[in-house]
Amino acid sequence: MTAAAPRVLLIESLDAAGSDRADARERCSVLRGLRAVVRVAILNPGWHGPGVGSAAAIASSSAFAEWDSGPAGRARLREFAQEGRFDHVLIAAAAHGGGAAVRALPKGVSASWWPTGISPAPGWRARLGLGHPIGLPPLVAGTDGTDRDPPGGLAWSSVGPAPAGRARLTLWDGKYLMAPLALAGHDGLRLLAAFAELGSEWSGLDLVVLSEPQPAFEREARARGIGARVHFVGRAPREAEGAWWAHASGAVFAGAGAVAGGFVLRGLNAGCPIAVLQSDGPGTAIRTWLGRNGCLPREADGGKGDAVAVLTRLLGRGPVVTEAVARGRALAAAHGWDRTAARLTAALPWLTAAAVRPRTAA
Repeated sequence: MTAAAPRVLLIESLDAAGSDRADARERCSVLRGLRAVVRVAILNPGWHGPGVGSAAAIASSSAFAEWDSGPAGRARLREFAQEGRFDHVLIAAAAHGGGAAVRALPKGVSASWWPTGISPAPGWRARLGLGHPIGLPPLVAGTDGTDRDPPGGLAWSSVGPAPAGRARLTLWDGKYLMAPLALAGHDGLRLLAAFAELGSEWSGLDLVVLSEPQPAFEREARARGIGARVHFVGRAPREAEGAWWAHASGAVFAGAGAVAGGFVLRGLNAGCPIAVLQSDGPGTAIRTWLGRNGCLPREADGGKGDAVAVLTRLLGRGPVVTEAVARGRALAAAHGWDRTAARLTAALPWLTAAAVRPRTAA
């Protein structure tokens, strides 16, 4: 006889650039591979879908439940969590401690935070527990030596095989430099200024920003004479993201806000040369981690250097860039789903123990 498999509720918060429903499917697959019975609820900012009529209907359905991350959605999630009688709740979120989803947990429930990205540091009110809960403890498992000092959201992220099939088809007519994040502040202006100053050999290159239109930066681009070459194409759904990464001449992080760890890993996995022009926040952690693992071209990490030189080095695709790309692919390959499964087993040993432990005789 074996013990009953643990019932786990996975709450997926789409709270970072690059996060997608596909993340929940992947994490659910890993948990089920560890013999857990898994239900999935997604908190999606701005979600206005039809949803499912009742918590009971959700629990009996194989489809994922999905709600807006506001108060109404959290209330529905709390009802679902109460009726599900789960043994453990995992909140997969970039926000420290699990973010707003923590407020949807019933009192006394066993829960952990699954870090999924790099998020700006919480303000002093959050650190003191004012306005937002301090949050849940993160999953913790020892390093396996495959990378150096990964931030939590990268240590707990994974990536599948390199894009294939449709992802190989380009979505853009011509060569382009990609900005994976919405532009922000001084760093966004710095990117536009550097792009405008590139040499004549790059005059046919476009800058594609994976963001909804940003009027202030569009005006800045026009003022610098590159308005016709800067394009805001909206956030990329997962089925299109691989194509953007695979065909870009390079990618430059020059935004703000939370970034999904899997987003960075998929860029490395696609062989896209990466530079980071962010001077603080999540970009600093990402730049430091990539630099320590040799995934940024030397003298072109973008921290405080000449941004034009950074772009020129990136776009030139010389031996230094080629080496950084190869190391990036290797780093991404070390973050496969099997690695995440092993880390979950170490952090939550009851996941597998419950499925194989003989019942104690009465």
